[in-house]
Amino acid sequence: MGQADPCFPSLRSVSMNPSPPLVSVIMPVCNGESYVDQALQSVFKDLYRPIEVIAVDDGSSDNTARIIGRYGEVRYVYQDNGGVASARNKGIALSRGEIIAFMDCDDIWQPGRLTATVRFFQEHPDTGYVLAKQMMFVEPGCDIPPWVKPQWLRQPQDASNTGVLVARRATFDRVGLFNQDIGGEDTEWLVRASEAGVPMARLPEVVLHRRIHGENLSVKMLGMRRNNLMRIARESIRRQQEKEA
Repeated sequence: MGQADPCFPSLRSVSMNPSPPLVSVIMPVCNGESYVDQALQSVFKDLYRPIEVIAVDDGSSDNTARIIGRYGEVRYVYQDNGGVASARNKGIALSRGEIIAFMDCDDIWQPGRLTATVRFFQEHPDTGYVLAKQMMFVEPGCDIPPWVKPQWLRQPQDASNTGVLVARRATFDRVGLFNQDIGGEDTEWLVRASEAGVPMARLPEVVLHRRIHGENLSVKMLGMRRNNLMRIARESIRRQQEKEA
């Protein structure tokens, strides 16, 4: 598992309108030497152009920088460890694209995802951001975490994380950047986008193969997830009350 699977919808044959916009692909990475090469390969296998890929190294102490250095077309930026939200925000600040996509260093893109997504944006100019489906797979030799339901490994799932998020730059101008002070920053951003009334869409395609392994942040932070969700809900209620006051 982990490679493009012929049973999923084919994304390669999607046609594009003339003058496609620049897409910025933001990849936060911290000690990702085991996976970052495969992740970058999957990005560049996408036939969509023009793109810029910005890898924000969030304080790696392994061979991450050397591996990324093999890709001359990748803009590599180092920062002291500040967390994944900080790295994503730095990437957004450095980017130039009209459309912004995100890639975690341990995941694999389905070929053609940008082509399909940009075409959707062109055909739906009012849509501010899109989500899509993902397929999970467990790294060989790793145990299945208790939070992973068996059906998630057998069939595609609707996802609401940065791995499937692609947004217009104007949407970030409207909603703001990721909150660096709370876990579950992708969920928190989506809540604010909904509060702001930004039109969204969920694409039917599988665009991401999400790797599950022992070092996933989502595994490490499982115990904090409930507290984070409660805090996100409380903050949302507070904003609504302030708006109504």
